[in-house]
Formats: sequence, C-alpha cells, structure tokens
Amino acid sequence: MEIIEELKTIDKSLINKLNQTAANKIEYWDIKCGVTTGTVIDFTDQKSKDISSYSVSECSIRAFLNGGWGFNVLKSLSKNSIVKGFARAIKLAQLSESLCKNKFKIKERDPLIKNFKVNRKKNLEDIDVEEKIVLVKNHEKIASGYSSEIKNTRTLYRDSILHKLFLNSFGSFIHQDLTVLRMFCVAYGKKNGIIQKAVNSVGGIGGFEIINTEKAKNLSFKSAKEAIELLDAKSPVGGKFTIIMDPKLTGTFIHEAFGHACEADLVLNKESILEDKIGEKVAIDDVNIFDDPTMGQGKRYNLPYELYGSYFVDDEGVPSQKTVIVEKGIFKNYLHSLETSSRMDDIPNGHGRAASNNSRPQVRMGVTILEPKDWSLEEMIRDTKKGILCEDFQYGYTDPTTGNFQFKCKLSYNIENGERKELLRDISLSGMTLEVLNKISAIGKESQMFIADGMCGKGGQSVRVCDGGPYIRIEDVIVGGLN
Repeated sequence: MEIIEELKTIDKSLINKLNQTAANKIEYWDIKCGVTTGTVIDFTDQKSKDISSYSVSECSIRAFLNGGWGFNVLKSLSKNSIVKGFARAIKLAQLSESLCKNKFKIKERDPLIKNFKVNRKKNLEDIDVEEKIVLVKNHEKIASGYSSEIKNTRTLYRDSILHKLFLNSFGSFIHQDLTVLRMFCVAYGKKNGIIQKAVNSVGGIGGFEIINTEKAKNLSFKSAKEAIELLDAKSPVGGKFTIIMDPKLTGTFIHEAFGHACEADLVLNKESILEDKIGEKVAIDDVNIFDDPTMGQGKRYNLPYELYGSYFVDDEGVPSQKTVIVEKGIFKNYLHSLETSSRMDDIPNGHGRAASNNSRPQVRMGVTILEPKDWSLEEMIRDTKKGILCEDFQYGYTDPTTGNFQFKCKLSYNIENGERKELLRDISLSGMTLEVLNKISAIGKESQMFIADGMCGKGGQSVRVCDGGPYIRIEDVIVGGLN
C-alpha cells in the first residue's frame, strides 16, 4: 500500500534524527500525523447551508519523562518543522516532569510495523459531489413531503478520507488508509402548538455503499414518520414501572451510564463508581458486557461496511481488541490507555483514542455491547402486566462518580396485561446504574439486536463510537412524564 506523498517526509533518516535528539532526555515519544480530505453537505428545509470540501494536514508529537508529558501540534509535515516541534515537545515534557506529582514509567511494548486499509466497494473519491448533493436533496424532499405537519427538516452528510501514520520510540510504524461516512436526517412536526422532533442516522467505515443500504435509504422517511406519530402521543403519569428498553436505548444505557465509569482515567481521578470493583459482582448473573472495536464485525450484523466505532489500532498504536468488562455479573476489566495501564500496572487494551491528529489520546470506548440471551420482545411484553416499552434516546445526563443517570426516550408504548397499547411521548427514565443492572429481569435474543452509530464527547473531543445490545426488561424504574 503506497504512502501518499505528503507523508513520505517521515522516513528512516528522520526517525534516526528523532531518536538521537531524544537520547538521555526523555523515556518515550510518539508521533501521529496525517492528511484528511472530505466533504460536508448540510441542507435545512431543502435549502443548502453548507456545501464544502476540505483538506487538513496535521501532526502531533508527544514526549514523556517520568510521569510528565510534552505535547506539541504542528500544521506542517516538513522534516524541519517536525524536528523543531520534537525538540519543543521534549522541553515541555521536562517541564511537566518537574511539576507533576504522579511519577510513573510507560511500559515498553513490542513494536508494530504494519499497513492497514479499509475495504470499500465504492471509493468516496470516485463519487462526484453532485451525486452527494442529489442524495441529500432527495432525503430533504422525502421528509418535507411526508406530511403538511412537517415544519422543518435537516439532512447532514459528511465523509472523510484519512491517510494516517503513527510511529513511536518502541519502533512502531503504522500506516492506515481509512474512509468514513455518516449521514443524519432530522424532522420536526408541529400540531396544535405541540412540536416533536425525530432524528435518525447511519454511519460506518467504508465507501459510498454505506448510504445504499435499506437503513440509509429510509432515514428521512423514518424521521418524518416518527415526528408525526409523536404529535398525537400521550405523556404518562410518573411513577415506578417495569420498562423494556429497545436495543438503541440498551446501548445508550450501557455506554453512557455504565461504560464511562469503566474508563481508567476516571477511575484514577476518583470519578467512577467502579473504583476498586474488579472481581466484584455488579449485575445479575446473566449480564455480560464487552467493548470490541476490532474490524470485521459488520458482516455479523449483515452490513456491507465496518461498524462506525471500529478501528485497527488506537491512537497510541495499540491494536484494537475485545475487552470483557462484565462476565456473568462480575466486573472484570477497565478500559485503558498507555498511561492508565502503566499507572495501574495493567496491560493496555487499545482504548487510547483521539478526535484528530492534533488531539491528545484519552481513554475512550469503541463498540460497547451487552450480550444477548434468549428472550424475544414478544415474550417480554406478554410476560409484563403493567409497563412501558421505551425506544431510542433523545438526550440525557449521567454522572459516573455517583452512578446517577437520566434519559429522555424518543418514543414509548404503554403495556397493559401483556399487550402493547398506545404510543407515549416525553418519557424520562432515571435511576442508579448499578441498581438497574441488578433489576434486569429479561435479556433479549441476538436476532433482535441493533448496533447504533454515534459520536461521544469527553474532554472537549468527540470520537466515533457504537453501542447496542438486545431488548432488556428492568423492574421498578423511575419514569417521569409531563403529567
């Protein structure tokens, strides 16, 4: 796989120069750099708000000394710029070391020398921008034309072609050729002064084939349909109910309420309910949770592309891998970066991720999933005397320090005597994470699973993620509504 011209400045002579500069001054260094090109098309109410193409070249250098980090961002990929920036990063690391209280060493790892390329059926660079604009216009037309009660629409298309290099003082040299695409469709309905919103998206790693799937083709129709249906929905009386979470909401709960508490940097900062919980029971026996951002999982879910949250290696050159978080209700592992694994005397598991080549890696999730069992949705409903079926997620709040969470669902259905009844809106769920994991009374089957694409924010950065699972039933959950 040929390295593009802009990255060929990173050669053996430059690496030798960097190693000579670093000798006896710092203990570890790494560089990530790359060239990203892409397209953004944003339409609102069938009118263009942004049609643009971009190209960004960036490089970041990290230097480490006895617990202190130096970090320097460059806009130029020239050898001279990198050499000067490298010297600057060393000085910053030395200053940081003199001030930091947490002294530790980065554990040395075997070097990884490898090229990675994402397979795609339709190269993004072969698709003319006019075809992408037509795609967005069609989705806007479908959403706007669904009903006279649809008052506003928005369709946002983004794609990126990434050429990335990572190298470090261990001898790693990793080249990646990636393409990423994501599209949103938003619809607002209004009736009798009531406004309801619905959002759906599709995203993946691959080529233009991502938007040719049935899910992608139905995005705007689905958003408009949901927004209109919600206009006539009722809001429930608040209280404690048996609830059934759909796969999207299950994924949101596992990611937001539980997953962030598994990130080792929060544990070290004493901001996690899972501090000192390794080996302890945190959920019922049937609960198994893992984070697996490895490539190749798209096929498992009948997708012609890779999951949006997947990656070959993290942004510290550690290969992606399946990390078991909870097994049979027992908490097993934290998610780690190089720093957190070194400080906690553990093994890095590929969760040091950065939003871009100019951002520092943080501990982040990739593809976080609750494993299925054997209940069908129909069986859960029949087995529920009084409850609520909650679908999808609008927004929410979680606190990994206390375990407190609150989510607002997109839409829900009343359940009475084992039957699904009327549509509900403005449902909110709240509770304590570990309590909820111990109140699960049924876990759905794999055939009804769903994996959602999304962007997760932390520390001023957003990274690609996926989360999901099956339907799950939970007892005695606090439900709020407008009534």
